[in-house]
Amino acid sequence: MPRDFIGLDEARRLVMDHSPLSPPREFPLASLAGLVAGQDILAKVSSPSVTASTKDGFAVLGGDLAEARPDAPACLDLAGSVAAGEMATAALAPGQAMRITTGAPLPPGADAVIAVEFTREENGRVFCLADAAPGRNVMRAGSDVARGETVCRAGRRLDPARVGLLAAAGLDQAPAHPLPKVGLLATGREVVAPGAPLPLGAVYASNLVSLAAWLGINGMGNLSRVVDDDAGQIKQAAAALMADCDALITSGGAWTSGRDLVKEALAEMGLELIFWRVRMGPGKGVAFGLLEGKPVFCLPGGPPSNEMAFLQLALPGLLAMAGRRDCGLPRTPARLACALKGQADWTQLWHGRLEPSQEAARPPLFRPYEFSGRLKAMADSDAIAALPEGMERLDQGAVAMVQRLAPC
Repeated sequence: MPRDFIGLDEARRLVMDHSPLSPPREFPLASLAGLVAGQDILAKVSSPSVTASTKDGFAVLGGDLAEARPDAPACLDLAGSVAAGEMATAALAPGQAMRITTGAPLPPGADAVIAVEFTREENGRVFCLADAAPGRNVMRAGSDVARGETVCRAGRRLDPARVGLLAAAGLDQAPAHPLPKVGLLATGREVVAPGAPLPLGAVYASNLVSLAAWLGINGMGNLSRVVDDDAGQIKQAAAALMADCDALITSGGAWTSGRDLVKEALAEMGLELIFWRVRMGPGKGVAFGLLEGKPVFCLPGGPPSNEMAFLQLALPGLLAMAGRRDCGLPRTPARLACALKGQADWTQLWHGRLEPSQEAARPPLFRPYEFSGRLKAMADSDAIAALPEGMERLDQGAVAMVQRLAPC
């Protein structure tokens, strides 16, 4: 039996437990940022491949410069030069220096590099005005990564710097869990797809567009459809979307009126309903289940409820399919501009704005919005505050963790 009217924490746990992890596949390096590694990734080469200079200057033997200083420079014979991508043609002997560029291999015999700004070159000789102990301005072969070393563990989210390390380690592609492609289905006789003529009394499918935008900003693709309050149309559109998508989100038609047909239509298709209705506001009229093993989120049609149910439940579940377990909205501390009042058996949520603090050390101020204008208030919001079950009040000036309306 599906759970009914459950708490938000339990609903989120059930979503995470029933959102299947997508099998990993190979991605080119340029497409990896933001994805989660599907297995341990090993270096194919060492980087750098040779011991190299980190400065433009002169390769030297550190012992030759032990006493060098501006008023008593060490004088060395210039023995040639080596640039990045070349190899020195001769070894360096005591009393010699070799001109070298950043990234060039250290010539045999040398153990340090003195930066060019601490030298003076005259008539084939190099005057060194400072010391350069062995190892100075030198990067040892394999010091970034050694061949066979694990450069990324399975389950780690790949950021741009990690992807760069994979390139240095000799990879041009790597396995990662793909982000899901999501089907979006808006229902309602009054709902019209953007761009179509708008009959009197109808509304454009703004929920659908907002959901698509949230998916896009988090790297997920989508397909969308708008249908009438008709069970046959709902089933036909849902089947088409499910055939080409990894998950389905419906918007509207999920409550209890005679024209709320979504849950029943999907049940006739084999939906395994896991829960319906959550003790949260806005957003209580949300249902979640599995159809052919794929997650299905039935969201309410009211814009604040639709967005809140998506952000608190559907978005974490979709990101979990790509291996993301820490996938709620980013959080930040904020002071409350006014008291928040709720009820002990309910999670109450507020859209609002973050206002910079006048004092550098203090967190920003969170100012909640009343939803008299709904869409406009949502568009002006950049954060969400919550009063969880078990709490009835947070006082003005209290510091709370709020969710930022930003990519996860």
